[in-house]
Amino acid sequence: MFDKYKIDSPADELLKVLDNLKYCGEARDFCKKYAGKTVGEMVNDNPEQSWAVWYLMVLGEKSNTVIRKRMIEHIHDPMMAFQSYLQLHWLTDEEDKLLEAKFKDRLPTAEAELANGIVKKVRV
Repeated sequence: MFDKYKIDSPADELLKVLDNLKYCGEARDFCKKYAGKTVGEMVNDNPEQSWAVWYLMVLGEKSNTVIRKRMIEHIHDPMMAFQSYLQLHWLTDEEDKLLEAKFKDRLPTAEAELANGIVKKVRV
């Protein structure tokens, strides 16, 4: 499950997956510059939180924890962190804590709803 994509994995393998997802032209142009590079170079070169959240949602389960932690570092918006925390059921406990730290004490209503069971973290 985890570890299909590692820091030293060729980005070309990941780009083939992305191409099969029929992503938009702008994303296609962006991805072309990583042909022949590694997944690590792709991850490190992208500080956009929208890219990080998208990557985690689509490919995070197939990536190792090093990549996932780097993507989590790029998430700054507390609500994006909260939504990712709720939806990504395969995160490790450490990764859960990294996301939780990004919204803790910043979303009092959301945190109360989580604590009271109104919203729940997806778990398998």
